[in-house]
Amino acid sequence: MASVDPREIEKYTKRAAVWWDLNGPQMLLHKHTTAIRIPFIVHGLASTGLALRGLKVLDVGCGGGITSEPLALMGADVTGVDPAPALIEVAQNHQKVHAGLDIAYVCDSIEAFSDGNAAQFDAVVCCEVLEHVTDVRSVLRASVATMKPGAHLFVTTFNRTVFSFVWAIVVMELLCGIIPRGAHKWRMFVPPEDVADILDELGCRTVEVRGAWYSIFKRKWRESRYTGVFYGLHAVKER
Repeated sequence: MASVDPREIEKYTKRAAVWWDLNGPQMLLHKHTTAIRIPFIVHGLASTGLALRGLKVLDVGCGGGITSEPLALMGADVTGVDPAPALIEVAQNHQKVHAGLDIAYVCDSIEAFSDGNAAQFDAVVCCEVLEHVTDVRSVLRASVATMKPGAHLFVTTFNRTVFSFVWAIVVMELLCGIIPRGAHKWRMFVPPEDVADILDELGCRTVEVRGAWYSIFKRKWRESRYTGVFYGLHAVKER
């Protein structure tokens, strides 16, 4: 599987049993989904007159469904794809918490999935994925291939700057333990300009790049003008 790093799969498979523990090792992702991810997606779609209800949405690297579920609960027709069997099982089991919630979870790489699902989706979300794969271009190319013309792509990930190393790796991971130790490799972080350049080559126009910040004192995420540590990128497929 082109972009899949087996070490990353193994790392996150070990957390499968506590994926939905709001105070466990995935706590930061749960908080991020509520405060940053979902509002970013909703506002991005609303800026072009769209709402989630009825849209076909693909969640790339869906893990245990932390983002897929709220999107589906807001009315989207969601498909989640992830190469980790244990996490897909977690996602499939957890959606049963919501009566009638029907999310199509697929255990596969985005590259393999895209082969049979070209131009199928109105929106694609790729949250905290790019910093865990071996080939960012491959993931973005396959993601864009699944998008209809005019479809929206939402990416959230870490920037690769000196300050992101200090704050995300040293402070949040090593000193405070807010992020599980060893969760990230700074060299795998991706600058937003690199993502935008790749997407431009793939026929997508970047609409917005906005920052996010996690306060270790208030234990809250908030939007920020500063993109040097964490950012969200919204693009539209034009061709």
